[in-house]
Amino acid sequence: MLEQTTHWLDIAGVALDGLLLVRVLQLRLYKVYAFVTLACVLGLFFDAVGLWLGNESPEYMRVFIYSRFLYALIYPLAAWDVFEQIADQIGRVRRMAMSRLISALVLTSILSLIVLGSGEGESSGTASATDLVAIILWAGTSTASLAFLFTMGRILRAQHLELPNNTFVWMRYFQLSFLAEAVSCFLSLTMSLIKNPTNVAVINISLISYEIAITVWCLLRLRMIQSNVPSAPQQA
Repeated sequence: MLEQTTHWLDIAGVALDGLLLVRVLQLRLYKVYAFVTLACVLGLFFDAVGLWLGNESPEYMRVFIYSRFLYALIYPLAAWDVFEQIADQIGRVRRMAMSRLISALVLTSILSLIVLGSGEGESSGTASATDLVAIILWAGTSTASLAFLFTMGRILRAQHLELPNNTFVWMRYFQLSFLAEAVSCFLSLTMSLIKNPTNVAVINISLISYEIAITVWCLLRLRMIQSNVPSAPQQA
């Protein structure tokens, strides 16, 4: 029963990923949010591959691991791109916040190289060094990108800058999405400690349902960008 529920939720998730991408293309948001659009494309692609190969199959697990290296680049770019519609108003503030994000990514990369060079994962017998590096990058980029979005949100609230609808929607969507990624990363490290398959299935169903909920919310809130939106005064 739980396996069937998970399967149908996976199908619903892929369908919603497709609808979100269609919505972005329909509203022509790709003209402003290029990296956000790319993140939507990749999300649909990898979820569809997981549905095709089976999310528990060894083949998909390899695809999943190597996709983390790609997302290590995409996540920060998508987080940066969230504020592209108001780039002129917040240019200096965004660059300052991004410098902290880059510093966190550099530290994560150094840690990953240390793990890869030491080869500790090979001797553990539970995961390869490549798997550990992928998980470290996954955790580091997710949490650093999440911190960037929260920092930007706090600064913009302090400046009393009214955000355009789509900027607000993408900011909230990626905050919730990166939070789910960070939780998923933690669970991937501890899932082997959970002996009851029912508990594992319930956790997976909860995560998929959460992702479906935030995708539906994003779909319903996105709007066409109005060319006559008044620009806020320079704050940064």
